[in-house]
Amino acid sequence: MTARRYLITGGTSGIGRAVARHLTASGHRVWITGTRTETVDAALAEGAGVGGSACDIADPAAVAAAFADAVTALGGIDGVFVNAGIDGQGVEAEKLDPELMRRLFDVNVVGVLNCAQQAHTHLDRPGVIVVNASVNALRPELHFADYNASKAAALSVARSLALEWSAGGIAVIAVCPGYFPSRMTNPFLSDPEVAPGLLAQIPAGRFGHDQDIGALLEFLLGPDSHYLTGAAIPIDGGRNV
Repeated sequence: MTARRYLITGGTSGIGRAVARHLTASGHRVWITGTRTETVDAALAEGAGVGGSACDIADPAAVAAAFADAVTALGGIDGVFVNAGIDGQGVEAEKLDPELMRRLFDVNVVGVLNCAQQAHTHLDRPGVIVVNASVNALRPELHFADYNASKAAALSVARSLALEWSAGGIAVIAVCPGYFPSRMTNPFLSDPEVAPGLLAQIPAGRFGHDQDIGALLEFLLGPDSHYLTGAAIPIDGGRNV
C-alpha cells in the first residue's frame, strides 16, 4: 500500500473522525478540520491524524488557510473528504426559521463549494473529492425539510463538479450515509423511544459502524475509484430503498 495524503473536514467527531482514524490507522497521512481548536486537538490526541486546523467551512478565507496548512504539512493532497455539516431544526416545515435555514445552507452547501474550490486548486492529479451528501439527499426525512434540501443541494453540487472537473483529473463522488453514531445522531440513536422506529426503516436491522464508513472512504479516496465520478453511493443498511 502506498500512503496517501488526505484532508477531512469535520474530522473531530462522528463520521469524519471515524474516517480519519481509519485512514490514519491504515498508514495514510490525514489533516482534519473542526470548528474549534480544542476539538481538533482532542481528535488528534485520539489518533485522527497528523495535524489539523480550526475552520468554519462557510468562511472561504478560513477554508483557504486550512488547505494551505495541509499542503504545507503533508507536501500535497491526494484526496479530500468534504464532510463537515450541521443538522436541521427538526421541526415541522411551517415552523422553520428562515435565518437558521440560511446558516444551514451556508455550511452544508456553500461550505461544500468553498472546500471543493480549494481542492481544485491544491489537489495533485489524479485526485478525488468525496462529498458527504447523506441518505437524506436520496430519501427525505420527516420534519427535516431544511436538512433534506441542503443535502440534496450538496449532492447536486457534487454531480455538477463531476461534470466539469472529471476530464481534468479530479473525480467527484458523493457518499450518502445513513445513521452512524455521531454528536448529531446520538440523541436519536440512544433514545429507547426513537431508536426502534429508526431501525424499522433499515432493512439491515442495525445502525452503521465506524468500520463500515472507514473502509468505504478508504476506497473512494483511493486511486481506484475514479470511474465512480458523479456517483451517489448510499451506505445506510438499505434505508434509501
